[in-house]
Amino acid sequence: MKTETLWLAYEKHPHPDAVVHPANRDDAELVLELIAMPIRQRQRIVCQLRNYIAEQSRLAVFERTPVPVRRTSGLYLLISWRFAKWLSHILPASPPQLEQTAARVRNWLEQGC
Repeated sequence: MKTETLWLAYEKHPHPDAVVHPANRDDAELVLELIAMPIRQRQRIVCQLRNYIAEQSRLAVFERTPVPVRRTSGLYLLISWRFAKWLSHILPASPPQLEQTAARVRNWLEQGC
């Protein structure tokens, strides 16, 4: 079955870190790219994302601005605060958890999103 949205969820409401992001193909490919990075690079990205989220959390949801994320190519991509929050929780996960997440994302992409 073809679906154009992959729902990336971390925790469930009312958990304070709960977040859901409706991902498209480009988002899914970015997830795989970031998960494949060495731990040190992922930790640096997580630190940047968490700083961004802390700053933006004082603003109303509709006032939050996109965050730049550096790709392995060296180019920056602007992502939503929800996606940034999801990534900030996923990227520091243990290798088995990261591989499980990557497998689910790859499976979604292979199904012809």
